[in-house]
Amino acid sequence: MKKLIYLILMLYLLFSCGPKQEKVEKTMENGVEIVINHLEPYKIGSQNSLTLEEILTIDTEDDEIAEIGLTDIYGFDVDSGGNIYLFKPPWRKDNLICKFNRSGEFIISFGRKGQGPGEVQRPSYQRITNKDEIPIVDVHACKFLLFDSNGDLINEVHIDSNIAAIGQVFPLENGDYLARRLKEELRKIGEPTGKYTNLILSIFNSEFEEIKEVDRLKLNQAIRNPYLLPIYFWEVSNGKIYIGNSERGYEVWVFDLDGNLVKKIKKKYKPVEFPNEIKEKYHGRKFNFPDYQPPFQCLFFTDDDGRLFVMTFEKGGNPKEYIFDIFNSNGAFVGRKSLDVYVGRATLTFPLYARAKNNRLYCLREKENGYKELVVYKMRWE
Repeated sequence: MKKLIYLILMLYLLFSCGPKQEKVEKTMENGVEIVINHLEPYKIGSQNSLTLEEILTIDTEDDEIAEIGLTDIYGFDVDSGGNIYLFKPPWRKDNLICKFNRSGEFIISFGRKGQGPGEVQRPSYQRITNKDEIPIVDVHACKFLLFDSNGDLINEVHIDSNIAAIGQVFPLENGDYLARRLKEELRKIGEPTGKYTNLILSIFNSEFEEIKEVDRLKLNQAIRNPYLLPIYFWEVSNGKIYIGNSERGYEVWVFDLDGNLVKKIKKKYKPVEFPNEIKEKYHGRKFNFPDYQPPFQCLFFTDDDGRLFVMTFEKGGNPKEYIFDIFNSNGAFVGRKSLDVYVGRATLTFPLYARAKNNRLYCLREKENGYKELVVYKMRWE
């Protein structure tokens, strides 16, 4: 009996004296869960602090890397086995994709430049699917190509020019496709002069017939300055579609693969002043720059446990580093991490610059001399 009482007492002390668990603020809106996050992370769960150990680098300044024709990295992705696929700039005239194993050893190159079957004129790279397949849109030839992990062509199909022009088509697990298309419209009375372009993100069937519109962004064609365009991105991961649109503020909308909105992740943030050096760059031109940067940059990614990393404009602890907000799989803000990741001010097209997979973090980085390198870290959560 004494042993039982002692066990109960120890269990009570264990659970009552542990770290206090904050309650995540949530609400419902038209059947959609709204997760409300504040400036400081929630103190919930454990293993929300990330430590990184650098274990591998693929450097385009390296002579052996240059010999295989890889002198610049346009984007990359990683398959389930840890193999790394580095994408060359789309204007290159040789094979466009270089495959390395998880140890950084070169294996093959594929994606021949050309106009024939299985060849690509002007590629737009996507993501590697959960089946380790590589989808590519040929913007000039208006076709969609799907390669396996060995570089062999699986499928090639012609697509509408309004889809090809954006160059973003991704095969979903259920056999459908997620893609963006263009739709122009004339301005309405009271709106600024010029035409408007709607960037419409929709789900298409296997014949590329539109099934459902998921989201859209309306752009004034007269605006050409990338710093004045909204930041808009999407990602497919863990059976979900994530969408960020800076015009909605700091919000990430989460959809299921049928295009149904199931969650909104909202967060308060510290506004970052718009840099004077950019204003001075366009000095003398009639641009009305905002006072502050958008709430996030054009990069976010998830890991295998459903954590969401969002790149902000807040400067990190070291030069060239920025702060990434980290959300758990339920959308709660749980931590931050300063990372050095190369990213341009791409707002409507976005090569992949960071990826977390199999407890490894892959980051594209730009060196002081302008060469790019892919850096691989081992991730440890504490």
